Amino acid sequence: MMLLPVSEKLRQKLEETNRDLRKVYPEEVFNRSAMKERLATIGQFSQVSKWSGPEMKAWLRGRSLVGVDGSVNSTPGTHPHTLSVFQALAKGTGGEEYWAADLYTPLLEKEEKPEEGQLAREAQHRGRLLAGLEIGTALEAVRRWSPGVILMDGSLYHFRIDHGKAWEELANEAEKAGVLLVGVSEEIGTQALARTLFPGQGNYSDREVLFGVMQPGEVYISPELEPPGSGLWKAVLAPTRNPQPVGVDGLLSQSAAREELLRLVYSLTPVQGRGIPLWLDIVDQEVRVTDSLVEAMVEQHIDPDLRHRLLVPKRSDRVL
Repeated sequence: MMLLPVSEKLRQKLEETNRDLRKVYPEEVFNRSAMKERLATIGQFSQVSKWSGPEMKAWLRGRSLVGVDGSVNSTPGTHPHTLSVFQALAKGTGGEEYWAADLYTPLLEKEEKPEEGQLAREAQHRGRLLAGLEIGTALEAVRRWSPGVILMDGSLYHFRIDHGKAWEELANEAEKAGVLLVGVSEEIGTQALARTLFPGQGNYSDREVLFGVMQPGEVYISPELEPPGSGLWKAVLAPTRNPQPVGVDGLLSQSAAREELLRLVYSLTPVQGRGIPLWLDIVDQEVRVTDSLVEAMVEQHIDPDLRHRLLVPKRSDRVL
């Protein structure tokens, strides 16, 4: 290992932090067997197998599989001199595509909000805008193509929180059309399991207690994972050899298809991958708003005087 040039003080601080973290996360508690035994007291582990191509095709009964993902990126700069670019894409395995896009800049807001907490509010606003675009593209997919399954990037629960009314419309139309909705979350951000298993320790998260516990193809289900009144079922799936599992959720009204949906996610995910189904990764690559794309679009469509007056930070003139 290459040694980095760091001060002795910094090295000591790192070693001290490592000792402190070990005290908070003791090895005897966070080893695989001990944690799995704890988790088994409030939930159930099971195993799913991968489908072959013909099996998956037969299950879909000739209907397509649609992946939905979105992306947002912003010009560099400080509030309010930024412009955010949004894209969302619904892409079907039968060649279907539906795109949606939006822009946001605080420069066009009628009334300037207080400075305190501004960045957090802007981030929340961008998140809601993106969620709305993704829900809209999924709804168009239901109406236009009536696919067998719509895979959405992220937890369905977050779509429900961010855009309750639009989410209800999507859920209702999917139910009527017999379109199965499933969300796949790369990061597990809940604390329900950890709080139940370690009531005296408020810092633990579900991501931490599930890390390294499951083998590829293993599923974990617990009532603790399902938010009351959400109308969703939730599960944890280990689709790869990566020690971090993913979250999977779907409509409670479609829970009869839960095992098949978990098998579908497992079947579509490369065992050496990061845990996201390959079709969603393909959609992600197409829809991603890169720095160069934002720069090119702004340069092409925003007048030069407005661009330099409002959106080009002074630091961009630095000489390297």
